[in-house]
Amino acid sequence: MRIYAVADIHGKEDRKNRAIALASGSDLAIVCGDMTQFGPAEYAKEFLDEIGDVVKTLALPGNCDEWETIEAIEDSKAENLHNKTLEFIGLTFFGYGGSVLSLFVKTIFENEEKKIYTDLKNIAREESILVTHSPPKGHLDKTMHGFNIGSLAILKIIKETKPILNVFGHVHERVGSERLDDTWLVNCSAGMHGAGCYIDLDVNDKKVVNIEFLE
Repeated sequence: MRIYAVADIHGKEDRKNRAIALASGSDLAIVCGDMTQFGPAEYAKEFLDEIGDVVKTLALPGNCDEWETIEAIEDSKAENLHNKTLEFIGLTFFGYGGSVLSLFVKTIFENEEKKIYTDLKNIAREESILVTHSPPKGHLDKTMHGFNIGSLAILKIIKETKPILNVFGHVHERVGSERLDDTWLVNCSAGMHGAGCYIDLDVNDKKVVNIEFLE
């Protein structure tokens, strides 16, 4: 199965149109938040309706999306994955949007680490795919100013449940992939450069076989 994953469109038409075009080459699209730049939620619905016409799509909000974006996703042609578990072609997906409380400028969709952990613990599944907006703390999460702004709660959930993949965005300057024990971590942000990525999965063996970052 081929997944197209992208995050951090931030209301940019060129990024939106590129994402929709690239999604057509996949079996499933995953949008990891920040579809807008502090709203409006209607823009997120418009984007998800368009990409949802191309391929089945899962989505969740980012920290720069309004709280109303949850309703916009549910009203769109995508499926809302925030604080939910979903099944698709023999794989389990669970997800959580937004970010931890900001160190600097407060954004919209933020939660405390304790709530993020408690919510994720209730929906986490082993041998699954974890979709978040934020990275796990200390992994592909260092800003250009040298701060690690990922989530300790997400990191803890990964260590406890060992998903086969965690895909996220949020930190624009750290696009890439790395391993954390048996879990592939993939930052698919299109916020600074690139246009997301394709992730190829062996559904039977439940493992990642290839990651291709896109321009």
